[in-house]
Amino acid sequence: MNTILSNAMYIVIVILMLGVLVFIHELGHFAVAKRLKIPVPEFGFGFPPRVWKFWQGEGWIEIQGKHIVVPRKFALPQNLSVGVQVIYKTETKNEREILTTIEVIDAESQGLALSSPVQNLDRGTEYTLNAIPLGGFVKLMGEEDPNVPGGFATAKPSIRIPILLAGVTMNFILAFIVFMAMAVGSPPYVPVQTTRIAAVQQNSPAEQIGLRANDTIAAINGQDVKDNYPAMKQLLQQNAGQPVTLSIIRNGQTLDPIQVVPRKNNPAPLGVSLNGWTGLRVSSVEPGSVADKAGVRPGDVLVFMIDPKGRTLKDQNEFTQFTTAHPGWKIEWRLARGTKLLDPITIQIPDKVDATNATLGVNLQTSLTDAPGIALQEMGIVVTSIPTLIGQLFAGNAPANAFVGPIGIVQATSEIAQRFGTLGLLSMLGSLSLSLAVFNVLPLPALDGGRLVFVLLEWIRGGKKIDPQKEGMVHLVGIVVLLGLMILISVFDVQRLISGQSILPGP
Repeated sequence: MNTILSNAMYIVIVILMLGVLVFIHELGHFAVAKRLKIPVPEFGFGFPPRVWKFWQGEGWIEIQGKHIVVPRKFALPQNLSVGVQVIYKTETKNEREILTTIEVIDAESQGLALSSPVQNLDRGTEYTLNAIPLGGFVKLMGEEDPNVPGGFATAKPSIRIPILLAGVTMNFILAFIVFMAMAVGSPPYVPVQTTRIAAVQQNSPAEQIGLRANDTIAAINGQDVKDNYPAMKQLLQQNAGQPVTLSIIRNGQTLDPIQVVPRKNNPAPLGVSLNGWTGLRVSSVEPGSVADKAGVRPGDVLVFMIDPKGRTLKDQNEFTQFTTAHPGWKIEWRLARGTKLLDPITIQIPDKVDATNATLGVNLQTSLTDAPGIALQEMGIVVTSIPTLIGQLFAGNAPANAFVGPIGIVQATSEIAQRFGTLGLLSMLGSLSLSLAVFNVLPLPALDGGRLVFVLLEWIRGGKKIDPQKEGMVHLVGIVVLLGLMILISVFDVQRLISGQSILPGP
């Protein structure tokens, strides 16, 4: 029973997250369309069928060059459209011209009445609540029909382009806000990779030359790489397939140089996994403090090797609790600076510890001024990983969990919630929003990026439109392909779920 309730809860969480993503996306289209005077007949919360129209927005009409407000509950004639002749009356309220009466004049009566043509028309937006709770939708006037005067399809490319880009822009903004909140609300954890071997793969080059767990790779071809993982990785990749000379430290002693041939086209050229730690980034150091005198600098990553048992601390609060509880203790710190893990340093906690010196002078919390930069860095990691995954997909070597459908998202939500809690789900929301933005802007039929391609082609052709039926057919094919891909991904999701495989890598 608990399992059923738990799964139902995760499904609800996924529905809410996807709803937020789609709603924010459509809100972008809606806001920019309104700003650029493209009428929006309906803004729907959820997808049809319609349950309730709870609001009717004001409209507007342009006659004789005047912008006239149409009140919310004003009943416009059904045969009113751009280009027809009308007679009308208005009144002025709060410096706005308000429509009071309007009548369409038929062709036979135009010579008998003083009438004016309608130059543009927005009947106002209906705000509706719909049955399927997955975000929302925006209905633009004349979205697919270039014969509708004043509609989206008849607008200039300079108007359609920002409307098309508004959705992905809103998803980028949402992701930025989420990652900023994550930066401020969670400890600034940073992974620190060492060059100390954790395990050796069977039949690997490392096993063949006798490397063991706890060995440290200190140099490659005479170049120091001790606890400098990026330098080690680069040298191995540059020399893949040809002999290199390793300098190894074992039990504090440097062994005789060993030759090995790193494997080509392999993520583990030597066939070893390395030890790694998680530290906290130092945002500031108080001048003259214990940490300052020990050489700690802003930007350093503090790996909390803080007592003889090697116990780690999770955040600033636990750090101050520890120092307060252990006055006079000497503790060992490891710092990472840039790509280099520095040698251990010894810090002594003052004999008298209070609120003024309990932090030892280090600030391990992200400030509001630093949060935007950190958010952009995290977004950059996500964005740059997407082309790599797509390339791996076409090459046939993409990770099994690289692409997931709705079922996979539910499974991932369950695993993230259990392992990382609320902050993990918030991070997932930001990553999904960013992925949706990048995917939607790709030049694929049926997506915003695909529609943008047709608008740009029209602009290049000097305003000559592509046949709407042909464009519609391209987008229809795109929808079919995307749905087929989604079904295929969902099949893999079900297989993974049945087999009991996890989406997230092991802890």
